[in-house]
Amino acid sequence: MYTIKQAARLTGVPEASLRGWERRYGVVVPLRNDSGYRLYDEAALVAISTMRRLVDDGWSAAAAAAAVRSGDVPPPSQPADGTVATEGDGPSAATYLQRFVVAAAHMDTAGMEASLDGGFALGSFEHVVDAWLFPTLEALGEGWARGEIDVAGEHAASHAVHRRLSAAFDAAGSRSRGPGVVVGLPAGSQHELGALAFATAIRRRGLDVLYLGANVPVSSWETAARSHAARAAILAVVTPEDRAAAVAVARRLMDDGLVSLVCSGGSAGDELAPGVRTLAPSISAAAEQLDQLLEGTDG
Repeated sequence: MYTIKQAARLTGVPEASLRGWERRYGVVVPLRNDSGYRLYDEAALVAISTMRRLVDDGWSAAAAAAAVRSGDVPPPSQPADGTVATEGDGPSAATYLQRFVVAAAHMDTAGMEASLDGGFALGSFEHVVDAWLFPTLEALGEGWARGEIDVAGEHAASHAVHRRLSAAFDAAGSRSRGPGVVVGLPAGSQHELGALAFATAIRRRGLDVLYLGANVPVSSWETAARSHAARAAILAVVTPEDRAAAVAVARRLMDDGLVSLVCSGGSAGDELAPGVRTLAPSISAAAEQLDQLLEGTDG
C-alpha cells in the first residue's frame, strides 16, 4: 500500500489532482489507515497512471475517468515511426519494450514515460522487472551498441528508469521491519539499475534495506554495515572488471565479522569468493532465496 505522496511520485500526478480526481470523478477510492490517511494499492496506481495518459493525450478529465471506470480504455498511441502490433486486450510486454527503445532513439521523454507507465502496469513489481524491465534495458544497450541509439538517448532512458525505480524504493519504505541489509556496488562499478531493482524488491518483502548505490569503496561498505547493524550485504557485480573490487568488499566484511551473510548477484557475480552466496538471476527468485538464507542466520 502507498501513501498519497508515494502515489503521486510513482504516477506523476500531483497530490491535489489525486484528491480532485477522487472527489469529482471517483476514478479510484483509496483505502484509509487508522489515522484517516489515504492508502493506494497497485491497482489504484494503474488506474491513475492510465487516466493521466488519457488526459495527456487530450482527453477531458471526465471522459478519461469514465473510460477508466468502465474499462474501455484504448491502448497508447503508437510512435509515428515505430508501430507494432498489439495482442489480446492491449499492448504486450514486447510492444512496450519496442516503444521504449524507439522513444530512446528519438530522445522522446514523453514516449519513454508512457512506455514505462505501460510496462509497469503489466503486473507486480517483481514480475515487471524480470519479464519486462530487464529485457527492455538489454534491448536498450543493444541499440546503443549498434549505433541506433545515441549516448544521450541511452542516458536519458536509463535516468527515466532510475527515477521510476527510486520512487518504487521510496514507496516500499513503510514496509521495512525485518533484518538489516545493505545493497550496493563495489568501487568503480556504475551500472546500478539491477541493484536498485533488487533493493526495492527485498524492501517490499519487509527487509530493512540501506541502499548504497554505485561506486562504493571498501571502507564505506564497512561503515554502512556497522551503522546499519546489517545482518547481510548484497554486492551487485555487473561486469568481470567489477569482480576484484567486489571480492575486496566481501573479504573485508567476512573477515571482520561485520555481517552474517554476504551475497553476490549480477551477470558477473557467480562464485565470487569462498563463503559468498550467489543469488538467483531473477529478482523474484533472488528475493525469496535471500529470505531463506536470512532465516538460516537467525540466532
